[in-house]
Amino acid sequence: MNALQLSTKIKNNPEWRKAYDRIANAKSFDKKMKAYQNFEKRFGINLNDSIGIYLKGSL
Repeated sequence: MNALQLSTKIKNNPEWRKAYDRIANAKSFDKKMKAYQNFEKRFGINLNDSIGIYLKGSL
């Protein structure tokens, strides 16, 4: 799945959007990393790589 497909899926799926918003709204680095890990474990996609950089720009 490329970044465009993933961003479309996150925008259109409220469950994915809620999980992504937890990452975006985290107040501390530790909470942000935990939110990234939870997203990866739940959906099987690592956002902490190059795809995550593109996603941040498109969401």
